[in-house]
Amino acid sequence: MPTFRVLLLPALLLAPAAATAGSAQTRPPVDVNAYASLQAAIDANPGRIVLIPPGTYEIDRALVISKDRTELHGPARIIQRNAKENMLRIENASEVRVANLTFTRSPGSQDTDRDGVFALRCRDVEFSGLHVSENHTYASIVAESSRDIVVQDCTVINYKGPVIDDRTKSDRFGYAFKSIDGTGIQMREVDGVVIRNNRISEYRLLPTREVRDKYDLGTLTVVPDKPGRNTRQEMLDARYTNNWHQGSAIHLASPDATRRAIVTGNTIEHCNQGLDIHADHVIAANNMVSHALIGLKAVHGSKNILMKGNTISFVDLWGILLRPGAASRPGAASRDGRPAVTENIDGGSLIANNIISNLGFGLQAWNWPDRSEAHGLHLGDGPLPENPALRNLLVIGNIVHDSGQDTVFVDSEWKKVPPRYGYAAFLNAESPTASQNVRFYGNLFDPGSKGIADTSLAPTKN
Repeated sequence: MPTFRVLLLPALLLAPAAATAGSAQTRPPVDVNAYASLQAAIDANPGRIVLIPPGTYEIDRALVISKDRTELHGPARIIQRNAKENMLRIENASEVRVANLTFTRSPGSQDTDRDGVFALRCRDVEFSGLHVSENHTYASIVAESSRDIVVQDCTVINYKGPVIDDRTKSDRFGYAFKSIDGTGIQMREVDGVVIRNNRISEYRLLPTREVRDKYDLGTLTVVPDKPGRNTRQEMLDARYTNNWHQGSAIHLASPDATRRAIVTGNTIEHCNQGLDIHADHVIAANNMVSHALIGLKAVHGSKNILMKGNTISFVDLWGILLRPGAASRPGAASRDGRPAVTENIDGGSLIANNIISNLGFGLQAWNWPDRSEAHGLHLGDGPLPENPALRNLLVIGNIVHDSGQDTVFVDSEWKKVPPRYGYAAFLNAESPTASQNVRFYGNLFDPGSKGIADTSLAPTKN
């Protein structure tokens, strides 16, 4: 793959593609300055390497790649001026590379209902060295209904925005509320994913009291006549929910279709959920998550997950969460005209060598005043009685560190403080659908305000 140094070679800049002999694979890269627009250069050179020289380029329609083996390389800065358009869209194409470009939005178009860089129905797409910023809400780098996607060495900055979280069509909730939401990198219905060495950070909409009050976050905009299956009447009476911080830095969505994912070496700061897994056969290793509500999470029928060597700090609710979700289900044969349903269960997973520290010392601790609800590892039951239990889980060599015992900086001074979490490990042991066959070996768990765990952590629990 050519480096940016090729821009300094005059032979590469002499002519557009049509004047160069040879196959698409052997022709020199194309300089976009020979064309009327970036899109014109892409359209005129399918299957070619298109170079965008250093500079700033403004667009009001998404750049579109729809031909196999097309590559788009920088270095350049592309500014989308239209809030109703993606920045880049790749559709129905294979073997596409996009590298070393900056994508951002101009003031006035940053609050958007469009994903930023988007691949749809593609195979073998690689995003490398991108800088995507100011795409507020939805997701900044996305692939959907695709296969074999790589996102590496990218930076995503300021991906959240104020939205209405509408849950009125769900029998579990039935209400809507004001929230901040957004996702840095998202895979939807993708088989084969590599997400490595990226940095995802939010600096604009932090979960502070000032931001909550400025945007009236948590206020219910639709109140149902009666509570949903997972809704408390007192919340409806107050017309407020404290669950107004939504979204994830990295999200593997679509639990029945997303699988075979490697998520490693990413740095995540200031998010609601660091890594949110709704997928099977996932390796989440050597990531660093700082300042989140939940560090790493696997739900909705996530099976065969390896979480290893992650460092999780300044998390305010749960360091690592594994539990069934509403989409978890047992299998069922066809009956009474209904088609058969495949099972979607959670478990068969390994949680090893992770470090969880500074639990309860993040920016949103104030929003969860009952600190006993916070846990280092939360291995819970499902939200619905019909959700199958989490099962067959091995927990080895993890550390939950009570940072307050060693002095921390709080209230403008360094001091020792009591634990700001309830249990190092919580299994909801009294629930009829509590986790099954969970085994603990060689962990170092500092007790929280309630103790080490809500049940015995003998090497085997059946």
